[in-house]
Amino acid sequence: MFTVGAFARISGVSAKALRGYDAMGLFRPVRVDRLTGYRYYSAAQLPQIRRIVALRNVGMGLDAITRAIAGHADLAAVLAERRAELEREQREVERRLAALDIRVAAGTEGADAPDVVVRSVAEEPVATLSLDEVPDHDVGAAFYELESRVRDAGRRANRPPGALVDDRVIVFVPLRRPMKPVPGVACRLLPASRMATILHGGGYAALPAARRSLEAWAGAAGYSIGGPLRVVYLQFGAEPELRLPVGYLVGRSAEFLTELQLPAI
Repeated sequence: MFTVGAFARISGVSAKALRGYDAMGLFRPVRVDRLTGYRYYSAAQLPQIRRIVALRNVGMGLDAITRAIAGHADLAAVLAERRAELEREQREVERRLAALDIRVAAGTEGADAPDVVVRSVAEEPVATLSLDEVPDHDVGAAFYELESRVRDAGRRANRPPGALVDDRVIVFVPLRRPMKPVPGVACRLLPASRMATILHGGGYAALPAARRSLEAWAGAAGYSIGGPLRVVYLQFGAEPELRLPVGYLVGRSAEFLTELQLPAI
């Protein structure tokens, strides 16, 4: 039999790691001296420790290895799960490389392109109103109508309003809690999502171009579009009687700030 130091040398696993594996029940010595506490290992244990090392080399966590080695999980299933994790990581690396190539190309061409940031957006309760409900599909009129209804219900949250843009346009206003049903107005929960986002400063006439730029970036970076575009108005103008949170209000269109959010999968 081998002491922990000798076994560490022949197995290629440090004595510290061997003691840690023993403590968590992953790999135990064949004998522990009750008087000295010395651990002793056998050469017959080398295949088992090599299995652990091989699994660690593919990045598998100790908890998963413990389940597999102890027989509480099917090894083939554990390995398939790890393969899926590595494939997801590979896709993410490829996306980051593609995004880097986009930025390098923009820098080479001297373009001052806005930054695209991929980030998580939390779920959000909102009141919604379709542009189909207002004359001439007027966005401003739709927001005025919806903000008025939410104001009167006393349910508005201190978050920016926005719009969902797909085959049709639906404006939304954030809620503190659900409000009673109102004709034409619906309450819904916008789902949490991973978004490719871009900021646009200034008037709204250039928003379609900003959207095309964002969609082109997402496609070049290897993302698929997983839902309608969200347009979030971070700085905008509004009528005083709506009593909107002042932190979002500005007086000139040059000061408008809008975030485009594209669900990216």
